Amino acid sequence: MNMRKKWTSAVVGALLVSSLALAGCGNSSDAGKSADSSSAGGNQKSVTINYTIWDKNQQPAMEAIAKAFTEQHPNIEVKVDAIPWGEYWTKMSAAAPAGTLPDVFWMHAGQFSKYAAGQFLEPITDKVQAGEIDLNNYTSNLGSIYTLDGQNYGIPKDFDTIGLAYNKELFDQAGIPYPDDTWDYAKLAEVAKQLSQPDKGIYGFGAKMDTQAGYWNDMLANGGHILNGDMTKSGYDEPASIEALKARYQMILDKASPTHQQMTDTDSVEMFKSGKLAMIFDGSWDVGNLDSSDIIKGKYDWAPLPTGKAGRGNIINGLGNVMSAKGTHKEESWRFLKFLGSKEAAEIMAQMGAAIPAFKDTQDAWVKSKPDLNLQVFIDQAADATPYPSGSQSYPVWFAKESEIMSQAWGGAIPVEEGARKVADMMNQAIANGK
Repeated sequence: MNMRKKWTSAVVGALLVSSLALAGCGNSSDAGKSADSSSAGGNQKSVTINYTIWDKNQQPAMEAIAKAFTEQHPNIEVKVDAIPWGEYWTKMSAAAPAGTLPDVFWMHAGQFSKYAAGQFLEPITDKVQAGEIDLNNYTSNLGSIYTLDGQNYGIPKDFDTIGLAYNKELFDQAGIPYPDDTWDYAKLAEVAKQLSQPDKGIYGFGAKMDTQAGYWNDMLANGGHILNGDMTKSGYDEPASIEALKARYQMILDKASPTHQQMTDTDSVEMFKSGKLAMIFDGSWDVGNLDSSDIIKGKYDWAPLPTGKAGRGNIINGLGNVMSAKGTHKEESWRFLKFLGSKEAAEIMAQMGAAIPAFKDTQDAWVKSKPDLNLQVFIDQAADATPYPSGSQSYPVWFAKESEIMSQAWGGAIPVEEGARKVADMMNQAIANGK
């Protein structure tokens, strides 16, 4: 599942522990309920603003938030549009230079610097400095994500981590205990092989070629890196990273996972939803998607990711809400943007199970939104998670090329080790060119 600018990796990792632990300590500001409520009445002109997102599963929650906002601001109607992730950035890239971006829209950390540097986003620094919005209200310094050259552009919406989804029915049929926090990667591979029935089209694990919800977690757990600490060098060619990548690919060779082509034809998430996969790594953003499947609803749950030589690897990311620099209704858009960053909006999102809200002290409502699922694993893993590695302007360049190279390895055209080294060379060149 944001997608996400400067992300201070060390600060995020350290503050996640303290901020999540402080849940229940109270919060000084509920920005939504006090958001210019005086504008609700009077003879103000009625306007409609557009709010664009990429996740249709979250659309009902976003529409509920928009409705709550309009109840406080009757002259402002919000139209929520959902564009699938696969088309979202293509359309945004075309709309930005044309000056036709939506009034308010979701932003991903990996795309942020391009849009902020291009002056396509409206700065909100003056609003922050005036105290209209308090970025300290958000978990783990997430407010620092959407900042470039000292300017604030976005308000945190949510954060996500990765969990191990498993099909309880397939485990029960095989008489195998469910995954728990004692599992390591060796156990994952062993059980995946035991659960696979290739002749029936059923596999133990989806060893997908994926980054945030895939092998980035493996690399970190094994002691490897995606980038070094100051994001100046790739970690793909580190021995620990290569070992982790090869271990994931080995599950395909062992027929414990579908092939790359099979998972290209039908995504591993869809395979899991149809009961054909016993386990997948997936993000907290996909809880609603999995739960929408009548085939597995009530038959699956979540566990922490397995541990590796260096512990438990996990990628954390945070989405934000931003507004267009060319919008025709900037004042109304700001009022809605501010409401989106309120505790009231966060509670609506949490209670409807849409995503883990970034606003402090509201995550528990998200966990309780689906009491039959162990959603707490996503919150617990946040404390030790590694921030999504997009903290440089070279990220859009190397990330776009990463999958082109790794698909050759996952498809069997080149050895995995060769693919990893090619990615590292490409990343290092992109970083050098971006300096």
